[in-house]
Amino acid sequence: MTVTGPLAPDDLGHTVTSVHLVSDLGDGAPGGPPVTMDLLGALTLGAPNRDDLRLTEETARPELADFAALGGGAVVETTCPDLGRDPAALARLARATGVHVIMGCGRHSAPADSSAEDLAEEIVRDLRDGAGGVRAGVIGRIGALDPDRPADRALAEAVADAARRTGAPVLVDRGAADTVLDLLAAVGGDAGRVAVGGCDALATDVGALAAFAGRGAYVQFDGLGRLPTVYSEVDDQDVAAAVLALAGRGHAERILLSPGVSRKSDLKGFGGGGYGFVVQQFAPYLGFTGADEALLHTLTVTNPQRWLTITEEPA
Repeated sequence: MTVTGPLAPDDLGHTVTSVHLVSDLGDGAPGGPPVTMDLLGALTLGAPNRDDLRLTEETARPELADFAALGGGAVVETTCPDLGRDPAALARLARATGVHVIMGCGRHSAPADSSAEDLAEEIVRDLRDGAGGVRAGVIGRIGALDPDRPADRALAEAVADAARRTGAPVLVDRGAADTVLDLLAAVGGDAGRVAVGGCDALATDVGALAAFAGRGAYVQFDGLGRLPTVYSEVDDQDVAAAVLALAGRGHAERILLSPGVSRKSDLKGFGGGGYGFVVQQFAPYLGFTGADEALLHTLTVTNPQRWLTITEEPA
């Protein structure tokens, strides 16, 4: 389900599975000056900046057009309603650029007074009816959860319930994955609908990654294209090695790839790798290090198709 309506899975093309197009992730962050090239060094090292954490329709349009020009077909936009999601803007961007946009729903984090029933109904409504007529196509991205915190537990239960009822794909941060997978199994849901985000940090621990894949979930590497710093524990070369190692263990069909675009400084126009980093740089590098064309197609086309296909039309 895209923001402009249903789409045959075979028409997705090269797909990146966790980016932000229009979002505001800087609520409460210090102001700071507008992002310019001379600030990139400080921003890469983590300097707080409100403008860097705000993406608009105007900044996204040329970047998404660049992605299309590189051969990109679809993006999964993972901005939840509590992080500045703008469904109408996403629909305009899709129509203007020709890129298929799949919109997320649910909450990144749960309000303290949340109930599982209310949250589940909210998710199902976004998938079935949409917001202003723009329908969501994926549940998430759900942030890290503490199952001992009542609100977090309610959100996890709501995600599992909504996924079971709708057959929609789910994207959760690594810190929420085991809880959601356990709850989904308890209600008869399908672990194969779940993608575990933020797996780049585990790139040097293939056993831990294989454990997620062994449960049937997708392992998603979604920080690709960000410049490494002295604080980086892994880089894109580590991720490439992990991808090949997982494929060698028989988990090629459980891997998703995405650039880590959530800030202005991640965009090409501001010095970053942009939405097209996987198709332009990372996939060719995987080919150089041993991936054949069949594996590259599985990673960038077939796996996103399978994950994003809604297995039961909401009723």
